[in-house]
Amino acid sequence: MLMRKTINNLFYQIIFQLAKIAIPVITVPIVSKALGPSGVGLYNYTNSIAQYVIIASGLGITLYGNREIARTRDSMIDKSKVFWELVLLKSVVTIVLLLAYLYLSSFSNNKFLYYAQGLSILSVLFDISWFFMGIEDFKKVTLVNIFFQVLTLLAIVKFIKTADDVLIYILIQGIGILMSQYFVWFFIIKKVIFIKPKFSSILFHFKKSLGYFIPQVAVLLYTNLNKTILGVFTNNDSVAFYSNAQTINTMIILLITTLDTVLLPKMSYLSAKSNRKQMLIIIKKAIHIQLFFSIAAMFGLLSICQTLVPWFFGPDFLFLNKLIPLFAPLVIVVPLGMAISRQYLLPTGNIKEYNISVMIGALISIMINVTTIHFLGIYSAVLATILSEFFVSGSRLYSFVKKESFTFDYKLIFKYFVSGLIMMFGVFFLTNYLGLAKTMMSNIIQIGFGLSLYFIFTGLLNVNPIIEIGKGVIYERKK
Repeated sequence: MLMRKTINNLFYQIIFQLAKIAIPVITVPIVSKALGPSGVGLYNYTNSIAQYVIIASGLGITLYGNREIARTRDSMIDKSKVFWELVLLKSVVTIVLLLAYLYLSSFSNNKFLYYAQGLSILSVLFDISWFFMGIEDFKKVTLVNIFFQVLTLLAIVKFIKTADDVLIYILIQGIGILMSQYFVWFFIIKKVIFIKPKFSSILFHFKKSLGYFIPQVAVLLYTNLNKTILGVFTNNDSVAFYSNAQTINTMIILLITTLDTVLLPKMSYLSAKSNRKQMLIIIKKAIHIQLFFSIAAMFGLLSICQTLVPWFFGPDFLFLNKLIPLFAPLVIVVPLGMAISRQYLLPTGNIKEYNISVMIGALISIMINVTTIHFLGIYSAVLATILSEFFVSGSRLYSFVKKESFTFDYKLIFKYFVSGLIMMFGVFFLTNYLGLAKTMMSNIIQIGFGLSLYFIFTGLLNVNPIIEIGKGVIYERKK
């Protein structure tokens, strides 16, 4: 029953993440070509400011609430009590910070852009996705989000036409996010009963959630701060180039880390039941399956980026051909660090190790940006991102291996890398042999050919988990 529920949740998360990837595949080219580097940079710069308020408003409750609901989900009273206490806490903080944000934005030359970004901050007030994640009910949140993502997509296609449409674009994005959070509330009926929150309990949650909030601020500093610094010390074009290079990475990482999102509440539940042995078995399997996909994704990205950029982002963004290969290793590094934090550090309450990793990562990012931005320009943000992400994932891995009897299957991983290299050189050969143009169809051919090579060679080397899962399903059916 538990396995079936996990598979169902994984299915809906995959659908959700596929939508988060498929929709940008349509919208990013439209927005990049319509708004141009300057417009895209202006959107990302103003959004980077709003993100600080969004993180502060959330108070780390997305992770903390997920964990607490997972721990209390077997009791309607305890679950409801936690829910209403966290909702009230987050509501008060969000309203106060939103009012402060709107007041300060009134002094800016781009105040209407900042006001529009305020819709994304307001959406934090209605965000209860953490509750449904905690009870492992991903279906409702997924379907609502996909519905409003599609509406957002249609609005972008309809209304975003020129470089003057930055404000409209921000409004469309903000309204879409706000509505997707608001309508989830219709599904909370029968999931909880109303229990009047106590001030002492709210204060308790406030103190506890800070343990999750502080690292989220640190994460924001070593990811979002790069956009802010580029906007202040360089220009909007640099922000656009950096942001779009990150967009490609983010889409791939989102898909790879889907399994982590599904496993977090389950790991919290197993941890609460002191079932450490089962946790470690799941983690080891999950990490190696993740590496199977992330290694393929890195070599795949290196294989197709020169063909991808011209048609996907437009001729004004050809500079991305220099940035995307630099970010490619993060497709492996970031998901690995996230897997360890979501499947082990957070569920088992090892918040100290989690906090240290992101805070030092943020410090590294800030130091590199401040000391090199004047002579490295955009490459300062790239360098800061790469080094901070490597440190964060490396320190989490060190903490995990040090505390638990976990070892990587290096022979398995080596075979993944060999298969990935064969795939990459195979795609290069195909591209040159056929003289593929820089079009979407060329990318489809490259991806299809590359995936076939990777699956064939990992199969021949007997390290393809998809084949093993397929064999297991066939065996179960025969039984």
